[in-house]
Amino acid sequence: IHPTPYRCTHPTPYRNTHPTPYRNIHSTPYRNTHPTPYRRTHPTPYRRTHPTPYRRTHPTPYRRIHPTPYRNTHLTLYRRTHPTPYRRTHLPAEVAPSQIRGLGITVMRNSVTAWERDSGKPLMPIISWQDRRAGKDCAIWNRSLRMRAFRAACWALYKLTGRAKFLAASVLQFKIGMPVIQLVKLFAENPALLERARRGEICVGCNESWLLWRLTEGRTFATDYSCASTTGMYDPFGLEWSPIVVSALLHMPLRMLPEVQPTAGQFGHTDLFPGGPVDITSISGDQSAATFGELCHQPDQVKVTLGTGTFLDWNTGKEPYASMKGLYPVIGWVIDGDQSGPTYMIEGSHADTGNTLDWGCAMGFYPSVSEAESAALTVADSGGVFFVPCFTWSAVPVFDPAACAGFLGVNLGTSREHMARALLEAVIFQTKAIAEAFRLETGKKPAVLRCNGGVSASDFIMQGIADLLDCDVVRGSNREATSLGCAFLTAIAAGLWSQAEIGQRFDSIERRFQPRPEAAQRLARDYEKWKVAVQRCYSWY
Repeated sequence: IHPTPYRCTHPTPYRNTHPTPYRNIHSTPYRNTHPTPYRRTHPTPYRRTHPTPYRRTHPTPYRRIHPTPYRNTHLTLYRRTHPTPYRRTHLPAEVAPSQIRGLGITVMRNSVTAWERDSGKPLMPIISWQDRRAGKDCAIWNRSLRMRAFRAACWALYKLTGRAKFLAASVLQFKIGMPVIQLVKLFAENPALLERARRGEICVGCNESWLLWRLTEGRTFATDYSCASTTGMYDPFGLEWSPIVVSALLHMPLRMLPEVQPTAGQFGHTDLFPGGPVDITSISGDQSAATFGELCHQPDQVKVTLGTGTFLDWNTGKEPYASMKGLYPVIGWVIDGDQSGPTYMIEGSHADTGNTLDWGCAMGFYPSVSEAESAALTVADSGGVFFVPCFTWSAVPVFDPAACAGFLGVNLGTSREHMARALLEAVIFQTKAIAEAFRLETGKKPAVLRCNGGVSASDFIMQGIADLLDCDVVRGSNREATSLGCAFLTAIAAGLWSQAEIGQRFDSIERRFQPRPEAAQRLARDYEKWKVAVQRCYSWY
């Protein structure tokens, strides 16, 4: 029986049924279903869903969904499965809630969501900062007549006034990782949601605002300066949500956004712990907390965090820096009661570092991430193989949301060890690219680079960064600098320590890596080849 040109059915005696292990059903020209053991569903020519074993699911504490290469959302965080915000935390028997002087929150910045102001009901999953679905919207907006007119007006104002604020605005580019472009796409697809926002019925915020709302049971809707300054909607020069960008340019209401408060200060209290309320005394973005935890409290001190991504932050002191090279001026922290004002940073980042090494392990280049270095050291070099780590997007030196990841230079002599070494060297080269953007922008290079994050455990990567950047690289004894910085800020707001006291008591170095001139020459040659490989991967999607 051939009911359609593509369908072939043999009822008897040649009926072909494979209930296990591989059932093959072709009901339409495009549909291909294998219920077991690997379920594949292609309901349309373009959509692919792999529930198992390819679907990345993190059931606890946050379920992460990647139904397409571009989509990245966190679902479980919003499900009301507990009568109180998350499960009640049970303290050790020897610790009473009255002994806790403060609770701090530090988050990956720029993952955005919305919820009802009255009921607290979430209206959508978290849209992660790694989500790429708004890439086309981002490109359209950046090329739009409205944006070009805005940048031209700001450039004219800069020429008239000489103010750095207008210089920074004259090169404003929306980027995929910013909540502002995710909200533009969200409201364009849901006009009714925008109307509710204008009526003041919904709250829009990032992870920290949602967590604070839940922890305080709706009493506090706020964020801090470090988190607000990376959203693309905040003016770090005027220290306010930008009415020009939010209201005039994008036609979104300011009333939907949280109140901005000092990083170290009072954010209310939580009843999370049985036995009494606990004050929430700090909220910080992860990179600001890591910079503070690395004790980069003075101008021109620099740290790099090698975690999920690579984030290089340069303390610029008490003045925001207007970058022309794609480095983002952000607020590092504001301490309540500090009359000197905010501490500013410029930041360069790349989204794919730790996840690149995880992917290499999944592909079988090495048994585990901790053994990647051992595999890489079994060969003298990468054998002319280079890896471009653009699973999410390329940010520095060129922002390209359509860039792809890939190996280049693979040949018949390439081994898994060569590929493992190329993956590790890609982390080194990407850090160099960000540092080079800093040098071209500021005319400076770091005297000492302080490193933290899970990937900083690799001596191979640390030594490679020291060789290629020609500076000392310091790895602290506590690699979880983000959590450490959050604890420091919480303690300052609770009155336990001062900032100066923290700098004197907690400067602990595990190892210092010094540059080797002979190794630097080879890495410099390979870095130039790697830059050519990166250019080949631009504008792929």
